[in-house]
Amino acid sequence: MATDGKLVTILSIDGGGVRGIIPATILAFLEIQLQKLDGEKARIADYFDFIAGTSTGGLVTAMLTSPNDENQPMFTAKEIIKFYHEHCPHIFPFEEFHTYAMVPKYNGEKLQEIIRNLLEQTSLRQTLTNVIIPSYDIKLLQPIVFSTLKARRNDLEDAQLADICISTSAAPYYLPPHKFEVKSRTFNMVDGGVAANNPEKYCIFKNTLLAISEVAKEKNLEGKAECSNNMDRSKLLVLSLGTGSSKRHNELKVGSKSCGLIHWVVGPNGSTPISDVLLTAMDDMVDIYLSAFFQGPSFKDNYLRIQTDSLKSSEITLDNSNKENLENLEKIGNALLKAPVSKVSLATGLLEPVRGEDHTNEAALIEFAKRLTAERKCRQAKCSN
Repeated sequence: MATDGKLVTILSIDGGGVRGIIPATILAFLEIQLQKLDGEKARIADYFDFIAGTSTGGLVTAMLTSPNDENQPMFTAKEIIKFYHEHCPHIFPFEEFHTYAMVPKYNGEKLQEIIRNLLEQTSLRQTLTNVIIPSYDIKLLQPIVFSTLKARRNDLEDAQLADICISTSAAPYYLPPHKFEVKSRTFNMVDGGVAANNPEKYCIFKNTLLAISEVAKEKNLEGKAECSNNMDRSKLLVLSLGTGSSKRHNELKVGSKSCGLIHWVVGPNGSTPISDVLLTAMDDMVDIYLSAFFQGPSFKDNYLRIQTDSLKSSEITLDNSNKENLENLEKIGNALLKAPVSKVSLATGLLEPVRGEDHTNEAALIEFAKRLTAERKCRQAKCSN
């Protein structure tokens, strides 16, 4: 496949607690396609210049890019699925959660233990490719974007990956905030998804746009990098993975007497409607923006978003860690591969097929893998010359 070795490749992974199994399943399929083309040692981190993730997506990002003793990625994508099955029941134990509002639902101790044992002393600048993981400082009331590029330039930005993952996973109501220090700088952090309510400053603050913004800053493509429509989008190759929404099965009761504060916080099957509404709205806005951003005959295939809006209330909760639900989420990820490539319709607000039922996510990922390997081989050829 024709390429000039100058593409900037970006992978973005949404947040969603246990629903991280869904994008992990998609990535496992992609990694298998890369291995078919380049051998069994091929890994996701070898092919993306930037990997961005929020909350559970940030943890997946860290597992894909943290080096082991042989300087290879610590996890294959398939092993990340096993990680969710093994550890989610301990991170979100049913017997621990609190039903009163004065404390987080979970104390977060097991999550911290698992992440620290996993990542040990690995720092942000050590990742095998550039990562971008947002979080939110509740004392400064501002988003903080942890970036490999920034960490390699400034020691004050070089936090431990464990602290970053605990921070971006600290979803309010579910887990407590995380406080840590990097040299003389103190961070008081919660889930990066909180920053989604500040679109003016960060142009609909989500992973894919953050990554594009970082690319623009790094390459000086635009003095004011955020949301630059002057960027050469033909040089960007973007894969964005969602963790699902429940639009088609929304059970939120709307009415003057049935939509009070308690109904926004506590929904069916332990869901949190206010979180679902805000994050789904932001995800959709980003998808609409990027679909328009990449609209054009020469680069319309440079952006691939894989998402489902058909989760049920029992599947949308980010802490439903029972065995049956985890297995079901993996099945949803596999079914999503067979589903048609879709984008959000402005008319209905639902995901609608882009090119018909035959143009599946699986077929699109196979083509995406071919482009990734062609790009990598072109770069390797240039280096050898």
